[in-house]
Formats: sequence, structure tokens, C-alpha cells
Amino acid sequence: MNLEKMNIGAMIKYHRQLRNMTQSELCNGICSVTHLSKFENYNKEVNQETIMLLLDRLGISLDSIQKASESIAADLSDLLDAVLSYDKIRAEECYQRVQEQREYITFSNYIARYHLYLYRYFLLINDFSNAEKEQETIRQIANSFAAQEKELYEYLHAIFLIIKGEYKPSLDILLKVEANDLLPSPWKAELYYFIAFDFGSLKDSSSCVAYGLKALEEYSKSFNYLRILHTQFLLGIAYTDLGLYDNAEEQYRYIFKNMNLLNAKELSSAMYNNYALLLEKTGKMEEAFKFYLYSMEHAKNDIEHLMSLCSYTELLITQGKKEEALRNISKILRETKTSALRKQQLIFRHYQYLLKDQEEKAMSYLEEEVLPYLEKFFFIEDYNKFALSLAKYFSTKDTDKALFYYKKIAER
Repeated sequence: MNLEKMNIGAMIKYHRQLRNMTQSELCNGICSVTHLSKFENYNKEVNQETIMLLLDRLGISLDSIQKASESIAADLSDLLDAVLSYDKIRAEECYQRVQEQREYITFSNYIARYHLYLYRYFLLINDFSNAEKEQETIRQIANSFAAQEKELYEYLHAIFLIIKGEYKPSLDILLKVEANDLLPSPWKAELYYFIAFDFGSLKDSSSCVAYGLKALEEYSKSFNYLRILHTQFLLGIAYTDLGLYDNAEEQYRYIFKNMNLLNAKELSSAMYNNYALLLEKTGKMEEAFKFYLYSMEHAKNDIEHLMSLCSYTELLITQGKKEEALRNISKILRETKTSALRKQQLIFRHYQYLLKDQEEKAMSYLEEEVLPYLEKFFFIEDYNKFALSLAKYFSTKDTDKALFYYKKIAER
């Protein structure tokens, strides 16, 4: 990047005000106040000699500006590469380098890219407070964005919605972004990955596989091995949901083989949990119990541990281990009361009523609390599972209600 990419006029104004200098004091003997004012506020063309004299009076080296301007684009590019590679350690190093040049970036034509990349970086490291600050900054300057930058902001907003668990709104945005085809090419693999993720979260496993394979192809082109691993994990879950157990097993074999090599231990808990589900669906119950326990042991936070405990407890219920299941449910209900796991709170309250032989209360709670929540947030598979329970329950008690729930399942 060369000097014309820098708004030197705005930079001079900033440093003049920082030093409490008037325009007259700065331009005395160099140029007129009128000329300086136009230069500061409108970046009016000024000859190189005048710029050097103004910078010299401010104690700023033109050489330092030129060196900084030449490295900004490279540093931002490095930050993006680290973020898209999911390399958090390198991303932190790149972020620090970029921040060292923040003052210069403020007066460059890369200001939009800077805030967009920082937004994505904060989402990567789960720093939601700073992500929201960047989001607000971007809103304030978005009117000056080019079409591609506006599209990138929409895309990043969709990622934030995923983190909040709002999969359907996120998917709607991402599919529009794909259709518009304005997203810069380095982001395409991640776009396909997050579309697959949303489809998987909404239990449209066929679409999840379709986009997961597209993401896998793109990540393979750039040798992005860690993101390949993430994508294969996503595919393993989707194949399991589709009953394609051999395909799912193949994905998990790759993950087991490469997880330690790629320093992907943060995947351990979720991977063991979902592999246990595959074992459960293929009738290997004792193995499934073992891997659910592995998942709890490798949980890196309370939420991961709770999710694994929920999966483990559902298996206990299906295997008729009532007493242990009830003990776990008490813990689940206690620990999800103030967490984001509202769905688990509702479902396990229903299970608690059932295991305590309070069927009428369990079904009433299912109808009035659980199903409306599942429907509102598009948990389609869970909705169908529990709607079927209600349909069967009402089949001998209220034929109209039974038919209503069978119809709701068919619509999905």
C-alpha cells in the first residue's frame, strides 16, 4: 500500500489537535490557514514538500508513515488467514501487530476491513463484549461501505446469530449471501461450513451433508487441516442422523487419527459425545456409556459437561436405569436454571415427571411448555419426537388432539 491510500490530511489534523496546536501555529511559514483547512478536512491535494514540512513540525516522520502504510494490508491479511484457519494463537499475534498500527489504520482506506476483521476475530475467541462493540462501530460507518463490505458484515452478523443459537435467521442470511455471490473468495469455505452447521442444527441433515462436502472441498484446496477436521465432525453428526452409519464411522476414524496431530483437543468432549450417539444408534450401548463418560471427563467448561450429562442421562432412561437417571436429572435441572440451556431444562423436567410416574402432568407440561418452545426455535427433530409422544398419548384419550399432532409431524 502506498501513501495515496492514507488520508494524510485527517492524520495531520488529528496530531495537530493532539498537540493542542492551532492551524495558524502549524502552517505558519508553510502554507495558508485556508489551504491547511481544506487539506485537513477534505484531503485536498498538497505537494509532497508541504506535507513533509507539516509532518516535520508535528515531529512525525514521513518514512514511518510510509513503512506503516505498506505493512497494514499485509498484517490485516495475516490476521484474516489466521482467523479463517482457526489458529487462535497466531490470530492473537496478528491482532497485536494490527493494533500497534491502529492509529495509522484509522487514517487509511482499510478502516472498514480493519473493523470487519476485528469483528470476526472477537467471534473466534468468544469475546462477545468486544464483538458487540465492533458491531456497533460498523453500524455507524456502514453507509460508506462498498457492496462487498456490506455483504461481509451481513455474513458476520449471521455467525453471531449462530453463537446465540438463532439458527434459522442465521441460515436465511447465509443463503442470501451465497446467492448474492459477493463474498470475497477466502471466505467461501467458511460460508459453506456455517450453512452446513445451521442446516445440521435445524436437523436438515441431507442439506448439512451437501454443504459440508462443499466446505470440505474448499478447505482441502487451501490445506486448512483443522477446518477439515471440524467439517468432518459436522459430517459425522449428519451421517449419524441420516442412518448412514458407515459414512459416520469413516469421519470419526479420521478425527480420532488426526485430532492430536492438529492440536484439536478442544473438540474432544463434543467428538466423544457425538461418537457415543453413533454407538448408541448402532446398538453398542456399553460402548456408548463409556464414550459419554469420556465426553464428560474432557469437557472444557460447564456447558460442555452438562450437554454430555444430558446425553448420558437420556441413554440411562432408554435403558431403564431409573434411579441414576433421576439423580442426574436433579443435577441437570439445578444447573440449567440460570444457563442458556433452556431446551434441556424443559425436556428434563418432562422426563422427571415421567420417571416419577406422573404421566398426566408430564404430558400437560410437554404440551404447554416444551413443544411451544421447540416450535418457536425450530428444533424440528426434538419437536417431532415429543409431538409423537403426545399423539400416542392422546390416541386413546382425545382423537382430535392425536390427529392434530400427527398432522404437525407430517407438515415437518
